[in-house]
Amino acid sequence: MKKLGIVILLLAIPFMAFSLDLYVGPTAYYASAIQPQSVKNLSSSGLSLSDFAVGGDARLIAGPLWGGVVGLFQPGTSSLPNQVQFILDAGVGLKLLFLRAALGIGPDFGVAFGNGSTQAFRAGANLRLTGDILLGKVSLGLSWISRVEFTQQSLTDAFTNPYGLLGVAVLFKM
Repeated sequence: MKKLGIVILLLAIPFMAFSLDLYVGPTAYYASAIQPQSVKNLSSSGLSLSDFAVGGDARLIAGPLWGGVVGLFQPGTSSLPNQVQFILDAGVGLKLLFLRAALGIGPDFGVAFGNGSTQAFRAGANLRLTGDILLGKVSLGLSWISRVEFTQQSLTDAFTNPYGLLGVAVLFKM
């Protein structure tokens, strides 16, 4: 039992050198997968509430290391089911003055319900790129989430031919 305590302490020492910051707040995503160059061509005509997902974002940051969880609800239509998604990731970030950029990877889970849902549970992986503007205890962020598999080819495709969800968040430092 003493050995386990020593191992935990040794693993925790690198994290003690950094302050732990917790950010929590609301987030909204355009819920259809798009490519970066398509963002400027998006038109608001024909958009409905089901094209967006809303929820919360939480990030735990320890120096260059960080972990995050995003919970999203996407309302369905008369032909598409409602969806709830949980996107978890861990990664590294870089803070420069009042800007922070981070890249993380992790699992994501989804549940579809109502309106003729045929696939109730979905599990996968994601690659998340985040950029934030830090304004005191408030962080204004822009995130890009691509669904990937934990393979080198899938990760390469996520960078060379990116499709993903584009979102914004307003996070408050706790």
